[in-house]
Amino acid sequence: MNTRQQIDSLFSGYEKTAGLSDFMEELESNLNDRIASLKQKGMGEQEAFDKALAELGDISSLADDLSLKRKQDVFSEMYMKTRNYISPVRMALYVICGALIGFGLITGVAAWLFSSVLDAFLGTALIFCGSGVLVVVFLGLTQETSANEAMSWKRALWYVLSVGALIFGVFVFVNAYFTKGAGLPVAIASLIPFFLPGMSLGVFLILTEKDRSKPWVAELRREAVKSAMHPFGSPGREERFGLICGALWIAGIAGFVLLTITVGFKFSWLALVAALVVQLLVQSAFMKADGKRD
Repeated sequence: MNTRQQIDSLFSGYEKTAGLSDFMEELESNLNDRIASLKQKGMGEQEAFDKALAELGDISSLADDLSLKRKQDVFSEMYMKTRNYISPVRMALYVICGALIGFGLITGVAAWLFSSVLDAFLGTALIFCGSGVLVVVFLGLTQETSANEAMSWKRALWYVLSVGALIFGVFVFVNAYFTKGAGLPVAIASLIPFFLPGMSLGVFLILTEKDRSKPWVAELRREAVKSAMHPFGSPGREERFGLICGALWIAGIAGFVLLTITVGFKFSWLALVAALVVQLLVQSAFMKADGKRD
């Protein structure tokens, strides 16, 4: 069996995707390089082949023991470390947007300095900087990352519309208040028709946003929630901790009452402090023991 056949058999249970094909080709290339390196050290072809495959033994045995869904989760966690998610086209668009924003700021400031008219700066900045920012928002939302899937382009356009309304509302406010000399109430009134719908649309989109986390992120989140809900590892340990703390505070309150009656409040509060300190020590011991158990 050659390296390609071995790789195909290793990932036979995975869903065939373009990303998986790319990863398999890269893995095959690395495997061939490893075999060539071992052969240069004096190993025979079959011996080098077997040793290179043995180095993938852990991955192979893990794949055999997992369900198809879990295989896809493991693949996502492994593949996120090797994939370059930003394509050259997107990189070029990001650079163009950055240049567009810079051009808008420079030309806007120059126009303002030469004309002493704030409208010249606002108009130039709105056209160039605003356009660049909106394109960056769209690119960022539709960009797949190691942790999140890309947002659909239709929903991303709604976000762009929301941000565009907010930007234009700010422009109208600044223009009305600083350039036109309108009072603050008039400037705010001119802001509301653009800012309020844009803000409302943005809040609606955020509240209705679906979870785009990749499987490995969702799994980490579930583990974190599970750990937070059961800090001692099991309901039985939590119950024992609760009983110990209950008994401890009953004794602490009884000691507080007894000391208050006998020696007065001047020293009786120490019983409550002692109960709190002992509880923290017990909690530390339970969590330490749980850490050793894991």
